[in-house]
Amino acid sequence: MRYLLRVMVIEYKAIVSDAAVLMVFLAGLAVYSMLYPYPYSAEVLRDVPVVPVDQDRTMLSQKLMRWADATEEVTLTEEAADMQEAQQQVMSGAARGIFLIPEGFERKVLRGEQATVSAYADGSYFMIFRQIVSGLYKATATLSAGVEIKRFTAAGMDEQHARMARDPLPIVTRALFNPGGGYATYVTPAVLVLIMQQTLLIGIGTLGGTRNEEFTKAPPPPRGAKDSALALLVGRTLAYFSIYMLYPLFYLAIIFRTYSLPYQQGLVIIPLFLAPFILSVTLLGLALNMLFRARETSIPVILFTSVPAIFLMGYSWPHEAIPGVLQALSRMIPCTAGALGFVRINQMGATLYVVRHEWVTLWGWCAVDGRLAWLGTMYRPKSQHVITAPDAPAGTNATLSSKAN
Repeated sequence: MRYLLRVMVIEYKAIVSDAAVLMVFLAGLAVYSMLYPYPYSAEVLRDVPVVPVDQDRTMLSQKLMRWADATEEVTLTEEAADMQEAQQQVMSGAARGIFLIPEGFERKVLRGEQATVSAYADGSYFMIFRQIVSGLYKATATLSAGVEIKRFTAAGMDEQHARMARDPLPIVTRALFNPGGGYATYVTPAVLVLIMQQTLLIGIGTLGGTRNEEFTKAPPPPRGAKDSALALLVGRTLAYFSIYMLYPLFYLAIIFRTYSLPYQQGLVIIPLFLAPFILSVTLLGLALNMLFRARETSIPVILFTSVPAIFLMGYSWPHEAIPGVLQALSRMIPCTAGALGFVRINQMGATLYVVRHEWVTLWGWCAVDGRLAWLGTMYRPKSQHVITAPDAPAGTNATLSSKAN
């Protein structure tokens, strides 16, 4: 127990004395998690520029253009003389879409014939494409409804029955758990879990790479005490675990309130669920740091896995649509189960029983990663830290290492 506590103290000192690790653990995580949601704080993409082309030039076409411009999704730029000019504006980036009202539009509407308008949107950016199509559809659908209601009233039907005849089965849609349909509310909670995982792995890998460098340059000092590999592993694990258990509280108390992100549960169930997640990532980092022969190695290696991890988590692309092989691979990443359970608890109000599958999965990875980390501690003495044994004679150094020593 004395060695375990001493390992924790030494690990804290190592973190504080290493500027790079301290920046990753504290500044990197806190600042990055604060800055990441900021570009998406508007939640919904609004006022996408669309260039109108009015070939009809009637009161009805002008009315339709005013209604399109009044929607929150799009804003109409200066009208183009023809389609060629409108295409040039889109190619130059001045607009992201075209709204074409063909000649004879009002005449067809007054005759009771089917009239059409055309919307061209930038399909290379899905969110822009969706906003343009949604905004222009909203304006044209409103105009179409008004025309139909006027026809019914002209036929002798009162306005109330005309509205019912026009839409006999209205559909009311309501977005659950994300009322505003915002992008920040959708993606931020899952990415925050990934940030915890990647920064923790980078910090542990950097510190482990530093130790590997030191022992490569110079042989380990003589042994003076019989130390426990289990105490070494548990002490280091508790040091990192105790630091990162503060971040779920930081997320809920600071980030979610700063950016007005919805959350359903309090400060008890979420840390309880994330405890095995943080523990499994810590043990995974301690197992992997045996592979880093230099302190700089962990940063590019871990950062390289960030993009695949965010795709495998099932948020950029639905998890059900991911091939089976990749789904199996995603289950090997702690942040997959961690993010899924965190979002369900945080935004959907799920209980721990509802996310028991993800919770048990995380505990299972704790067992697997813990075994790997323990084997690495036992059979990789070069990665161990050097301390002064509390029961050794004064002036004698002891290596806190495994029985393999």
